[in-house]
Amino acid sequence: MTSSKVVADWVDIASRRSSTWWLLSRLVIEQPQDPWLSELEAVLNTVEADSSEPLGPESAALLSALQQARGEPDGFTALAVDRTRLLAGVLRNKELCGPYESAALGLDMNDDLVVDVAGCYRQAGLTDFGREFGPPDFLGTELRFMSTLVYQEMVAHKANDRDLVAQWLDMQRRFLDAHVLNWVPAHCARMADEAKSAFYLAISKLLGAACELDRRDLEAILKSTRTAAGELAGEVRA
Repeated sequence: MTSSKVVADWVDIASRRSSTWWLLSRLVIEQPQDPWLSELEAVLNTVEADSSEPLGPESAALLSALQQARGEPDGFTALAVDRTRLLAGVLRNKELCGPYESAALGLDMNDDLVVDVAGCYRQAGLTDFGREFGPPDFLGTELRFMSTLVYQEMVAHKANDRDLVAQWLDMQRRFLDAHVLNWVPAHCARMADEAKSAFYLAISKLLGAACELDRRDLEAILKSTRTAAGELAGEVRA
């Protein structure tokens, strides 16, 4: 069995990663109004804004933009208008398509890529996952799915089930590489160019940076769990 201290560390890491992905999905899905914005401000106030910290500058920029919007008489209205343009699939031109993986890649909504996205949801035991948000390749749905996968990894760590941990980590890696990183950072860069508010400009930059950061973190986690599994196998053979 893996030591309780190591398991506790992995549980903590998975808990934080799952919460981060959930927050990212809410940035896309939620309308810019209270109580959500108050919750967001409270969370951002706990983030270390030092430039040397991962996502520190992006989080600080989002907090500043949120506080600025709160101080303007029509601040929330302006945010709602900008969200509609950027995240409701309304603004569709050569600069920015709708917030869907298929659209971002110039594919039909019935393309095999979208079928694969839905297949990933079913593989995780989540039939019709995110149906309330529209097509399965919606930006907010894909981000929320990552949160769910990491949460299941956390549950597997708590059960000290190494095989199940490996399965959930492999699903995360596959979905990140085959889907999220295949379009989200580039789409968010275009979204930043089209944003009319500092708030959604900051969200666009945070989303792209967070997805790329998590892939690097995931690689370190995969290496750590493989090393632990190898050491345990060596102990068993000895």
